[in-house]
Amino acid sequence: MVICLNETLIVYGTRYGATPEACAVIQKILEKEYKILVEIWDLENYRACPDLEEFDNIILASGIEHGKWTKNTRKFLTKDLKDKNVAVFISSSFAGEEELYDHAYKNFLEDVLVEYPEVNIVAKAAFGGRVPKKELPNIAKNAIVARLPEFQEDNRNWDKITEWAHEVGKIFTIK
Repeated sequence: MVICLNETLIVYGTRYGATPEACAVIQKILEKEYKILVEIWDLENYRACPDLEEFDNIILASGIEHGKWTKNTRKFLTKDLKDKNVAVFISSSFAGEEELYDHAYKNFLEDVLVEYPEVNIVAKAAFGGRVPKKELPNIAKNAIVARLPEFQEDNRNWDKITEWAHEVGKIFTIK
């Protein structure tokens, strides 16, 4: 029998499917390596989101399109999260490119989170994403289009996602 140290809710919004795939990897690491019970919830069905009272920790994840979070992930930040440990990550094709990473981290993550000072952010990260090539903004096309397959860009770094999952696991298991 596995004894869980605490419970964690991962909530996400996605556009092209990169974010829930990263969430699944994080869930697996937290459950296997840190014995944390993890539930994942797609915020597309925002109204049916589980009761937050059941969870000690929350991971909030948003796909980024044209510099914007998904509507419901942004809305989720307005919930009463003051007694929760909250880790946040974004999936953005910009964050997956070395020359655009700092821009993505500052503009799509830090500048958004500063608007929610009451949320106890214990970890944050920006990961690459996945988007159809035809949907890439012009600034990204100029930097990366020559290296892309014809229909899809996927510039996630799975080692970075795994490393962050371990960082979060350590934070969430400290009592």
